[in-house]
Amino acid sequence: MPNWGQVRTFAASQDDKVVAPLAYSEDPNSELYNQARETMLKVSKIKAGNPDYPEDEWIADFWSDDCPTKTLTPAARWVAITNQLVEAENVSLDFAVYAYAKVSFALCDAGIRCWGEKYVYNYIRPIDYIRQVMGQPDWNTIMCPADGNFYTPNFPTYPSGHATFASASAEVLSDLFGYSYSMTDRCHEGRVEFLSTPRSFGSFDEMADENAYSRIPLGVHFRMDAEAGVDLGHKVGKKVNSLPWKK
Repeated sequence: MPNWGQVRTFAASQDDKVVAPLAYSEDPNSELYNQARETMLKVSKIKAGNPDYPEDEWIADFWSDDCPTKTLTPAARWVAITNQLVEAENVSLDFAVYAYAKVSFALCDAGIRCWGEKYVYNYIRPIDYIRQVMGQPDWNTIMCPADGNFYTPNFPTYPSGHATFASASAEVLSDLFGYSYSMTDRCHEGRVEFLSTPRSFGSFDEMADENAYSRIPLGVHFRMDAEAGVDLGHKVGKKVNSLPWKK
């Protein structure tokens, strides 16, 4: 994946970038240290069953689309969301083709540009920072529990892939269905391995922002990763929207 950013895109360009991440620092007063503490504490409170954090646990489970054999992939989640929209709105065949093409272009370009930027900065994951710098050698995420073990993606943290896929998709879906479109996402309804109750949203941007945020209480991202991914995804989505789709 280090060379994925060089793959040809449909609409995005090498100029679609993120701002530089926070400067690396081990100073307890630094912003990076504070963001690592935020991730660590959110996860720890969920693990401890803190009654103030059921919403964070629900959000973390709801968007954790990267557990092999259990869930969709992060990009496929937005295809599944599009499936729900096409069915709910009973759209025509030509509009369905148009919608799937736009979402697919956005997801493709989001992955290329996000992974391109990840390997520009090659930034450390929260789990490594928390273990190595904050003196918590046994700390772990709550992502994809299996046999008492947990998972962390094995590529750089900045920017967040989930956030980039989400906001790129939100941008094109908003163009297709409206910027104030409300929906209930039922992708995981009925699953028993994790909290799968559907969640309702007032817009696609609201969905994307929550998807981006979900990676913090899950333990796999800093807040800066989520924010940068959202910004990058919107850039990509706007580029896809600007293609000459109609004569």
